[in-house]
Amino acid sequence: MEIYTPRDFPLKIPHPVATLGNFDGVHLGHQALIKETLHLAREMGGTPLAVTFEPHPRRILRPEDPPPLLTTFEERLELFEAYGLSRVLVIPFGPELASLPPEEFVEEYLVDGLGLKGLVVGFNYRFGHARRGDAALLKRLGEKWGFEVRVVPPQKIEGLMVSSSLIRELLLQGEVERAARLLGRPYRLKGRVVPGEARGRTLGFPTANLEPPPEKLLPARGVYAVRVQWAGKWWKAVMNLGQRPTFGGRRLCLEVHLFDFQGDLYGETLTVEFMRFLRPERKFASPAELRAQILEDCRQARKALTF
Repeated sequence: MEIYTPRDFPLKIPHPVATLGNFDGVHLGHQALIKETLHLAREMGGTPLAVTFEPHPRRILRPEDPPPLLTTFEERLELFEAYGLSRVLVIPFGPELASLPPEEFVEEYLVDGLGLKGLVVGFNYRFGHARRGDAALLKRLGEKWGFEVRVVPPQKIEGLMVSSSLIRELLLQGEVERAARLLGRPYRLKGRVVPGEARGRTLGFPTANLEPPPEKLLPARGVYAVRVQWAGKWWKAVMNLGQRPTFGGRRLCLEVHLFDFQGDLYGETLTVEFMRFLRPERKFASPAELRAQILEDCRQARKALTF
């Protein structure tokens, strides 16, 4: 992966062909942009790359209501590479860039800095001060500055237009399977294993307590069938995402029980993929009643996980 910033301008990349956007989630809509970028680069004999922003613009423009992220910056880069883009231009987003007219952004960053030859954007992409820039403006500027622009139409799954905001809504409702169909893969998060209160161990179900990145979106509270990657291997598992109301908990916890696993995971980083929502969080009358429910949760999770 080659990562560039405006400090590297002018970039010495032969015939750059870029796709431009925030790409939170790198979902099926974004993947369509990437495929078209690779296709256009082959047509033009150019070099494909992604142009993205960090942090997410809404975290600057609406700091009182920042969106929880579907993908961290590191996850975005990993997914770009997985889908075929090994070069990324990362533009720092701040108040100065937010106030830049779209025409000046294109000239300064895409033409003078990048030397753009081809550009791929989504049908509803907006950019520049007051979000005044759009695909139509990019086409006019492409004619002026000599770069080709291709606009990718909306991607629809099950009659729904794929978007980061819709995927967030589905996850917050616990609909991880529908979200996965729009993402093109299960929703995942990475977290470091930190010490907990050993409640699961006392019930006979030792758990790894995860600490995810603070900006990462967490699905609806409840119990999930998940799969967990650690040390190059995938494990079937069940996860509880909640406050442990049976024990009077107030802090949100992510506890994952790996099936058929023995070992110490403290300090390790686990990757969790949400495969199926099993039930909402609820308070039980006793630890014994909770234990009986956990046994059923494990049975349901094993049944749901077929890999």
